[in-house]
Amino acid sequence: MWIRNTLNTAARIGLMAALGFATVAHADFPDRPVQMVVPVPTGGGTDAMARQVAKMLSQLWGQPVVVDNKAGAAGIIGAQAVMKMPPDGYTLLMSHDGVITATSLLFKRPDFDPIKQLAPISQLASLPHVVSVNPSVPAKNIQELVTLMRLKAERKESFGFATSALGSADHLAGEQFKQSLGLQMLVVPYKSTMPAMTDVVAGHVPFGFFAISAALPMVKNGNLRAIAITSAKRSKLLPQVPTVAETIPGFETYSWFGLWAPAGTPAKITEKISADIRKIFATPEMNAFIEANGFDSAISTPAEFSEFIRKEAAKTAGLIQFANIKIE
Repeated sequence: MWIRNTLNTAARIGLMAALGFATVAHADFPDRPVQMVVPVPTGGGTDAMARQVAKMLSQLWGQPVVVDNKAGAAGIIGAQAVMKMPPDGYTLLMSHDGVITATSLLFKRPDFDPIKQLAPISQLASLPHVVSVNPSVPAKNIQELVTLMRLKAERKESFGFATSALGSADHLAGEQFKQSLGLQMLVVPYKSTMPAMTDVVAGHVPFGFFAISAALPMVKNGNLRAIAITSAKRSKLLPQVPTVAETIPGFETYSWFGLWAPAGTPAKITEKISADIRKIFATPEMNAFIEANGFDSAISTPAEFSEFIRKEAAKTAGLIQFANIKIE
């Protein structure tokens, strides 16, 4: 038994050294498995990011970090599961922005206030959207798309965009687009990104704002035409595709992802996890994952993340009010 434990310890230290981590033993936290709840189904950008982060934290900590997908009710089920757990850092929430900034405004549940009921640990990354049109749409760039929209409006013809759900990041991207240009666009909501994209590919809806990780395969095989990307700078994955900001100065929108613990988790724990997140995001393996999937790294301290959430929540509230988005 002593020999096996010694070998296990040596193997773990060797793995940490290979990853470029310090081999000094961590005191106190964590000394047992950690659960990482993801409030969406398997697959997609949120789940992919969670599994990569969990894998690398497991390697760093020498403790299993187990991903648990608890989907449903626009993320409320998963988030509330974390809120109800002891504030000790052993249950974490890995989520996209919509669950934190939009869901509580749209569903208005008195028992669901993620900004108060969760402790921010770190923002992890952001993911831009690709303005993607059906290839039959006669618009090769944003200016041509706007011209087409205005022509349709003059003729009293509808021109809609597909969205994964009301209040989702891609829906709010479209609303920000409308607000920037004073356009009228019909919103066509679905239950998730895949059916929304499928209907654009089929020509039932002319276009949508899809996360680059979801849109990229469809763009590469010619089922969708990418005419712009919503990040401030062009993506390495689609370098030939201009940003929306190249036509509409200042335009920028994206999904973002972060890590939380239950409210009341001691600062020494959230700060330690945040520091360890910075360590894994500095590794070549994490950088390769980020680049391959179209993410932009965005690591922060708990205090920085808290301030970022406050600003994002205010911006989201303004867009929801502007668009008069309501969940019946």
